[in-house]
Amino acid sequence: MRTTLLLAKIFALFALIAGCGGGGSTSGTGPSGPPHTTVSGVVSKGPIQGEVKLYTPGANGDTATKIFLTSASTDSTGYYTADLGSYKGIVIVEATGSYTDEATGATLAIGTSAPLRAVAVIANAGNTVQASVTPLTELATRKALAAGSGSVLTETAIASANALLSNLFPFDILATRPVAPTVIAMSGATQQQRDYTIALAALSKLSAASSLSTVLNSFAADLTLNGRLSAATVANFETAAGAFLADGTHNRTGVTTISAGIAAVGYYTGTLYLATTGTASAPVTSIQMTLKLPAGVTLKTGNNGEALVSLYGVAGQAAAPGINYIAPDTLILAIISSPGFAVGEFAAVTYVAEPGVIPVASSFTVPYSRVTGFDGTSDFELPLSVVPLLH
Repeated sequence: MRTTLLLAKIFALFALIAGCGGGGSTSGTGPSGPPHTTVSGVVSKGPIQGEVKLYTPGANGDTATKIFLTSASTDSTGYYTADLGSYKGIVIVEATGSYTDEATGATLAIGTSAPLRAVAVIANAGNTVQASVTPLTELATRKALAAGSGSVLTETAIASANALLSNLFPFDILATRPVAPTVIAMSGATQQQRDYTIALAALSKLSAASSLSTVLNSFAADLTLNGRLSAATVANFETAAGAFLADGTHNRTGVTTISAGIAAVGYYTGTLYLATTGTASAPVTSIQMTLKLPAGVTLKTGNNGEALVSLYGVAGQAAAPGINYIAPDTLILAIISSPGFAVGEFAAVTYVAEPGVIPVASSFTVPYSRVTGFDGTSDFELPLSVVPLLH
């Protein structure tokens, strides 16, 4: 009897300990358990059914000696998820499999000799990272590798390449998940997802006259040459997008007109910085200036139609500037500050360059500027110049 009672108490104690653990974690991470890094996304050229393999580069970022981490299969929508345990650092995702080509309806394959790739950086063990794998992430991978002599990946190059492609296309190429090119899938998607899906279909339309490899090589050559897509490449892409949307036989998306996002593919959004130069005997208390933009460049505007200009650097605490944007090429800017600010960079201006237009700092001019200081008794003009800068 005493033995039975003792066993009952032990079982009750075990039950109490188990209950204190709560409901558990689907990721396998608990208060005392190891972190679980998860990488997931959609593999698409339309949706690819197949396999993804995840790697880390070898020593010094060398992809020629990449190290296998794990693999996963995609479902019917192209979705995959992979658990990398406590891994952090650079991850290379390679995808292979078959898909239905949006432009022709043919069943095609991405083979092991030329997988589609995506590269990302996992900052901390336990992070959840979104990494779709598409022809656009393949272009970003090539761009990142080109910065490292063709075989070496660095975190800086990866971030720069992914940001560049996400600038030239109207969505985050890694975090956005394209959907199946069907009415049902598109109706439940965000605008970014719809744009991604149509962009991939446009690439399929371009590839129908040659091959996906040829199209990607052409895009990659543009990106390697000048970090942009040429006007000719963008024009061909827009023509292909329009042709796909007009194709009543193969276009099953329910979309028939080009969106504002697809129409903006290839346009590059950048930041121009304005700075005062020279020597001042007093703090800057006001700036009045005119900025002229080069051909093919306009200013990005907010919902109110006002140019996106923010005070920056030495003028970061000054009052909001007076802004008058006379489209397409003139910005009139006025800043008043008390007690004033030092000489240096004082404003950041967001601009948009057309495909094939790559402005340099000297492309922007300041035909008029007046910089005023206050010496404690009176305002007077300072012998300072305002110059445009591109970092």
